[in-house]
Amino acid sequence: EEVPGAFHHARGKLLAHDHVVLSLSSSSGGECRVIYNDPRRFGFMDMIEPDGLHANRFLQGLGVEPLGNALSGDLLSELFAKKAAPLKSALLDQRLIAGLGNIYVCEALWRSGLSPERASHSICGTKYAQKLALDIREVIAEAIEAGGSSLRDYMQTDGSLGYFQHSFSVYDREGEKCRKPRCKGTVGRIVQSGRSSFYCPACQK
Repeated sequence: EEVPGAFHHARGKLLAHDHVVLSLSSSSGGECRVIYNDPRRFGFMDMIEPDGLHANRFLQGLGVEPLGNALSGDLLSELFAKKAAPLKSALLDQRLIAGLGNIYVCEALWRSGLSPERASHSICGTKYAQKLALDIREVIAEAIEAGGSSLRDYMQTDGSLGYFQHSFSVYDREGEKCRKPRCKGTVGRIVQSGRSSFYCPACQK
């Protein structure tokens, strides 16, 4: 019998941030607790019947899955066709593309050579839309392969940390040299909709 991993870990988080506690027991007498601890209050839980997922108010408005076959340059062109919003803001809009977070959008835009301040409709029908779609998929795939990004206290269910943060090219590297070959720029930081955007003004246009 294969065991997926050791899931019991020492209690190291403040109890004040425990929002849901599930007490479980088995017919053999074993007992355990599953604790949902969320200091930043980014998450939530909802009880849904299996056949009600698509009608749930939190799920029904979500956009395309970024790792699915649907994400392409053509789709980005369609989604952004009439949007003057900054590219960074459009990519973080969960109603357009579900699951893209701040870190991976910064990294994908850097790879594509696109400024986070650029109008989103400006890439429609261009080679940049195709490249951005590919870069989004590659960044997420590499992050999954590395176990995610462990900032502060994030860890996987087996207790191991993610290591993608060691591969960041721009995120949280303000003032450091751009890592693109032949680029002599320096990573900068701006704030968009309350979120930090890291990018290289020299090679991202």
